[in-house]
Amino acid sequence: MSETFYALDHRYVLDCLPPREKIVVARARGVKIEDADGRVYTDLFSGISTNNLGHCHPEVVGAIARQAKKFMHVSAYYYHELEATLAQKLSSIAPGELSKTFFCNSGTEAVDGSVKITKLYASSRGKSGATVVALKGSFHGRLSLTLSLTGQRKFKANLGNYANYPGVVHTQSPYYYRYGEGVSEGEFGKRCADEIRDAIENYAAGDVAAVVVEPILGEGGIIVPPDTFLPRVASICREEGVPLVVDEVQTGFGRTGKVFACQHWSVDPDVMALAKALGGGLPLGAIMVSENVSKAIQPGDHFNTFFANPVCCAAALAAISVLQRENLAQRASKIGTEVLKRLGEAQEKIPSIGDVRGKGLMIGIELVKDRSTKKPAPELAQEVKKEMLRKGYIVGVGGIFKNVVRLQPPLIIAEDEAEKATSELINSMRRTSRQ
Repeated sequence: MSETFYALDHRYVLDCLPPREKIVVARARGVKIEDADGRVYTDLFSGISTNNLGHCHPEVVGAIARQAKKFMHVSAYYYHELEATLAQKLSSIAPGELSKTFFCNSGTEAVDGSVKITKLYASSRGKSGATVVALKGSFHGRLSLTLSLTGQRKFKANLGNYANYPGVVHTQSPYYYRYGEGVSEGEFGKRCADEIRDAIENYAAGDVAAVVVEPILGEGGIIVPPDTFLPRVASICREEGVPLVVDEVQTGFGRTGKVFACQHWSVDPDVMALAKALGGGLPLGAIMVSENVSKAIQPGDHFNTFFANPVCCAAALAAISVLQRENLAQRASKIGTEVLKRLGEAQEKIPSIGDVRGKGLMIGIELVKDRSTKKPAPELAQEVKKEMLRKGYIVGVGGIFKNVVRLQPPLIIAEDEAEKATSELINSMRRTSRQ
């Protein structure tokens, strides 16, 4: 059955995606995925950190069904009750003074729209907003502006100026394992933050509309910045009068052990981009802004045909309810701490493990050919991924050098299942390390 499908897909679907696993998904429940040939896998990647509640959570499915029976789309020219209810709910759980929300369809749209809003904000203050500061190693999406913000060359090949939006400046990634040699982690974090100030004051082509950061760099390789970094960035932004945009598309909704990852460092952004887990498995993005920033927005400044899609809003409200009631952020913190501990112990015995890092259930294992040179080992990461798949586990691989094994399972994963999966992963890394 699968081979017939692959032939059909190859014939009619545009072949622009990265290489995909040979899995034709037939059904999924909880942390399990079953393919069209009847094989069952344990999902340790959550659809790229999206299915935080697992697959087809009954409360989310029920909310979707109830709303779908009423109406599924009305466009942004009309109101519906769920948009205000969800916006109010997000305001109640968001950090700082984020109080108003625009709904869109994806993380790319959320980040792109966040920058647009900061440029309008700059204009309202008599500034040009000519420059946006982002980080090397970051990832913010795959369309023009968000690709320009993305600080990784591999995503921009053959695209020319499409991925080189004017005015984007990249500063040092807070990637201590690879770039912090010779200084303490705390000092390295301060230096990375101070480079942002330097860009604002000395190197930007005109005034700066925004500084855009991921609190933990996801596609960059689960890069957790030094604890000194984000608070100092937030302080610099306040002092320079530049809005701080936090991209929580991958880190939001309990993934890192807090509802939002920036809360680990008590950072209150001016603008926050959301997507992935927000929709409970359906496509939904959001831009949250502070009251101060919202004053720069006028009717007609932004629009989206599928704004606050009612079915997606119903799913999001159900997902947030489950997240809160079942304390899934705290659960992610507890299970993630144990997984990180075991992986750290394995690091001492397996020479190919260069670094283990993460928060909550957002964990990266960086594989290297030589610990002293830190030469990346992307082929080892792929071998680990393949071996885990043979064992019935789905993991991710990413990072700037494609050498980071990514663990981002549903937050509902049972402790014993997480323990067993960690053991299997350690065994796979031990075996591939000896090859």
